[in-house]
Amino acid sequence: MLYKNDERVRTEIDSWDRGLTLKLVCGPGGAVLAMRKSEHSGVKRLPRAQRAAITMRFKSVEGAARVLTGLMSVSEAYAEHFFTLEGDIYQTMSFVRCVEYAEAYLFPHFWSSRILKEVPEKRMSALKVYAMVLLEHAH
Repeated sequence: MLYKNDERVRTEIDSWDRGLTLKLVCGPGGAVLAMRKSEHSGVKRLPRAQRAAITMRFKSVEGAARVLTGLMSVSEAYAEHFFTLEGDIYQTMSFVRCVEYAEAYLFPHFWSSRILKEVPEKRMSALKVYAMVLLEHAH
């Protein structure tokens, strides 16, 4: 949704290699989220995990949960060795910037300011983002 509505996210994703695949692995036996850069619509979720050019592998489900719930930033998790990274660090940093933009929309400012060095400005209301996501998934 942010790819379509926030030019900063669109610019980041458009800079990725064509067909780039990313995978987030949430600890041994935990959930896996795999995605691929698509030609015209940003990033598409892949139906199943597969080999990826970039893999962020959280060492535990608890560590992944701390990042995904906004208790810890991706940068802090990396610094504290909560996950390992396989793949191109340059494109991974671009992905992390996209995550930080998303966190600015997902969490209230007081929460985002706890986990981000600098909270990116929202280009639209968070309520509008939530509504667009819900409408897209309803179809």
